[in-house]
Amino acid sequence: MLILFSISSIAGVLKGKVVAECGAEMNYVAVVIGEARSGYSDEAGNIFIKDIPNGTYNVSITTIGYAKLVIADVHINNTVTDLGLLKMEPMITIMDPFEIVYIRPGYSHNYHGSSNLVLQDELRRVQPLGSEEVLKKVVGVNVAGDMGISNRLNVGIRGSYPRRSEKILLLEDGIPIAPAPYLSPSAYYNPPTDRLDGIVIVKGADALTMGPNNMYGVLNYITKKPSLKPELSVALVGGERGYQSQFITYGGTWNNVGAELQVLNKAFDGFQDNTSSRIFNATGKVYADLGERSTAYVKFNFHQENAQATYSGQTPLTFNLDPNQNPFDADDLSTKRYAIDLIYKYKLGQNSVLTSTAYASQFSRDWWRQNTTLLNASAVRSYVGEEIYNAKYAYLNNVISSDDDYIRVGVVSNGRENTKARNRVFRVAGVKEEIEWSYSISEQFNGKLTVGLNAHTEQFLNQEIVADSSRFSRSGTIVKDQKYTLSAISGFIKNDFIVGRLSIAPTIRYEVINMRKYNLLAISSDPLNDGTNNYGSVLNTFGQLLPGVSLNYVVLDTNQNKFEFFGGGYNGYTPPTSSVGFVGINEEGTVDTSPSEESINIKAETSANFELGLRGYGLKGALLGQAAVFHNRIDNYYAAGRKEAFETLGAVSIQGIEFNASYDFGQLIKNGNHELIVGLAYTLMNSKILSGKLKDADLFKAKHTEATKIELIDKINLERTGYSVFFAGDSLVNRNLNYTDFDQIESIAFEFGEGKIANNSAPYVPAQILCFNFNYGYKGINLGLSYSMIGAQYTEYLNFNNETAEGAIGKLDLFNVIDANVSYEVTSKKRFLNAMTVFVAGKNLRNQIYKASRLHRVSSGIMPGGFRQINAGIKFTL
Repeated sequence: MLILFSISSIAGVLKGKVVAECGAEMNYVAVVIGEARSGYSDEAGNIFIKDIPNGTYNVSITTIGYAKLVIADVHINNTVTDLGLLKMEPMITIMDPFEIVYIRPGYSHNYHGSSNLVLQDELRRVQPLGSEEVLKKVVGVNVAGDMGISNRLNVGIRGSYPRRSEKILLLEDGIPIAPAPYLSPSAYYNPPTDRLDGIVIVKGADALTMGPNNMYGVLNYITKKPSLKPELSVALVGGERGYQSQFITYGGTWNNVGAELQVLNKAFDGFQDNTSSRIFNATGKVYADLGERSTAYVKFNFHQENAQATYSGQTPLTFNLDPNQNPFDADDLSTKRYAIDLIYKYKLGQNSVLTSTAYASQFSRDWWRQNTTLLNASAVRSYVGEEIYNAKYAYLNNVISSDDDYIRVGVVSNGRENTKARNRVFRVAGVKEEIEWSYSISEQFNGKLTVGLNAHTEQFLNQEIVADSSRFSRSGTIVKDQKYTLSAISGFIKNDFIVGRLSIAPTIRYEVINMRKYNLLAISSDPLNDGTNNYGSVLNTFGQLLPGVSLNYVVLDTNQNKFEFFGGGYNGYTPPTSSVGFVGINEEGTVDTSPSEESINIKAETSANFELGLRGYGLKGALLGQAAVFHNRIDNYYAAGRKEAFETLGAVSIQGIEFNASYDFGQLIKNGNHELIVGLAYTLMNSKILSGKLKDADLFKAKHTEATKIELIDKINLERTGYSVFFAGDSLVNRNLNYTDFDQIESIAFEFGEGKIANNSAPYVPAQILCFNFNYGYKGINLGLSYSMIGAQYTEYLNFNNETAEGAIGKLDLFNVIDANVSYEVTSKKRFLNAMTVFVAGKNLRNQIYKASRLHRVSSGIMPGGFRQINAGIKFTL
């Protein structure tokens, strides 16, 4: 009080707090006090500006995207003048796709259905290696490890198959970022978390307005906007295994135009031998308020990665001996991405706005991988030779191996290991128009109509090249040369009817898709090629109608307490990709993988999705939470998983419960400097394969142990009518089998449903996922601790409990991870330093290596996870 009195005796002090309409704190908002003083709100939205000469001023408060707030005739004298709580209203032209000004982590106010947020505060505290590290804490999300640092994302939402996240829609600032969202949605590009402001996960019917691949959920990365206050920010991080990162940004806002340049350089030696990566990412963006009627946003991005990214994992033997070893030193992945996004919003009238979006990207992926084979451990030395053995497999010395101990080695021909390239280029472009019209019929009856139209095109070039002269060769013979093209027109209509506390939003989406395939090698050698347009190509055209509805009912709504029920249902879909988009379904419902063009009729996988839940915040904002139950049924199921496909289209149901809540115990302490947040996220899931006949191409390529042989025979005999077993010569065997029959089996088709295989689960749908978070903050000091547990999960449709000898088949056991972080942040009023933060972040502190996935099946085996990594860094803002 004495200090405050001495300050006030010299001049006046102005204080207040700036929040958004929803009550969220708004940081770094510009405050101008006449011509006397100016400043910014702090990270919590608080205004505290001192040394203001006595007088009467007009105080203006501004930030990009929000209406200017002016408080007239504010009297300043030798006291503290408190403006109280100041609410800023968003302009109708605000850039919604990347606005993430929300209350402490919970859900998004922009969506009717269930959603979850990862906010900037969480990213800053945790200092994640990649996005998978924070996504594993989100309810309904399952992360399948791939030994990397999220450069290639592998997550499932509400039971979706997680390999390369190809079953979910990936966006950045509302714009698709998969290499080819329709033809090849596998996530070979994933934005570095260094340049993110947050992540939004959308799971309800709102996904219908956002794009294809909407049956499970949408993941929208929100990148950092240009700061209001011009500043230079530098973040330097170093850690174990050669981890280093340099992230430099400079930007600010001048005359309602914000601009920023971000440059990231990152290097990591990898968790295993020969798994290093080097990343360079540069982003430039401009965000401008062009008056009261329009807003524009432009973003350029360049991303380059050079990595020793292996496709080969561990066998049970090598996992137990040394999970850090990886002998494949010639695996080489090189990616480049160029992208430009443009968004323009124009106010058509008092209650209507037009949003125009254009985007284009090119992503190239050259991946040279050693050809591999599986050998019994006792045969490795004689197969590879002394030189290769001593360089790569000497750890096998003195190991007494059994018949079930296998090693994955490079294929050797003429004394040399060899390699094969899978090189791909993806080009994507699109334009989107969206109109929003808010209307009011009466005081109690309001609404908002949204209509969107999107024209989208893709090109995918796919080459395979073999080189047998050396494993380091980077040229050779082209053995596959394909081109795919796609054009899609989609549109949606959504009308949000608001009657008092009730909101009902019916939505309908329709898509028309034309996709074409060219076998360039075959076309080039065809003497009848007359040069006509699309000669030698095959075409598939189809449309999809997707209706949905969501509803909300607000039970309580005050400044610091709000609770609402929500629910909804919709039909989602996943369009057929390049690998499955040119097959046919005959009258019996059987899949034909080599049909004539007239017989190509594969349609999209579709779903019926339902959810019901409760969410909100209370106890003066200290308690936040969301709970939901969901049920998804997927039909027309063909692309089941890696090397697994339905011969007759299948159906799967996935249902579960999601619950997440957090409480800030710091509010119980009268001293407001304390923050003590405890959070819990819990997911309970169950799945069932309802129908369909499936073949597993890897089932008999795997090296079966006695345990897996016995388990398979027991499965067949237990539900005999569900298995079609063929011995040599394709002879069908209908009797019960003996264990000695295993070696005579040539192939098996298995059929699901009542009276067949009745109770099998879908792969990578763990029964339970739990995350507990603890975070304490006091005057710039922050301590964080998290515990994550992922329950046991099957990895293929036959639900093997036992593990095959190469590690491709078998149940994954429950595993858990403990992470911790500590940081200290200081702010400064010095001319050259605004703020500085130092931190230490520890990942997987117990260093308990676990089997994280078998994503690539026989091609790779076990993908380990749980390697400890400790990083430290400093960030300063000038």
